[in-house]
Amino acid sequence: MDLKQMEEVIVKLLEQQSLVLYSLKVKHEFGEKILEVIVDGNDLSSDHLGVVNQKLSLALDAVGFDPNYYLEVSSPGAERPLRNETEVLSAVGKYVHIESNEINSDGYLLEFKEGILLFQINLKGRLKKIEIPYQSVKSIRLAIKF
Repeated sequence: MDLKQMEEVIVKLLEQQSLVLYSLKVKHEFGEKILEVIVDGNDLSSDHLGVVNQKLSLALDAVGFDPNYYLEVSSPGAERPLRNETEVLSAVGKYVHIESNEINSDGYLLEFKEGILLFQINLKGRLKKIEIPYQSVKSIRLAIKF
């Protein structure tokens, strides 16, 4: 069974669990084959991911996936990178970290429209809004505000 066929099985099961597939890959560590399934959604608790892991294991075994593997189900993390414009758009209103030619800072992503990010930072107690062209962004990720 190839990765594309596995992805179809995994996506269908994740939809039933109100989750989406963030990434899927097979990796080798310490001589073992690991199927890494990273999921995203509203409920990323360890209890829910444990249930998803069990259901995915049974579903993959039922369709004939090689049984000699370890299944790893996890979330992309609290400070996950925003990989494309769709993910950036879904982060509007959230606290993010942006590295670009103009800035390297944490702040709130207020808007993303027509290729321009409206970003608000706190400079010594003053809130400042900055427009950043999306094309100039080197990296953008969710951030945790301390």
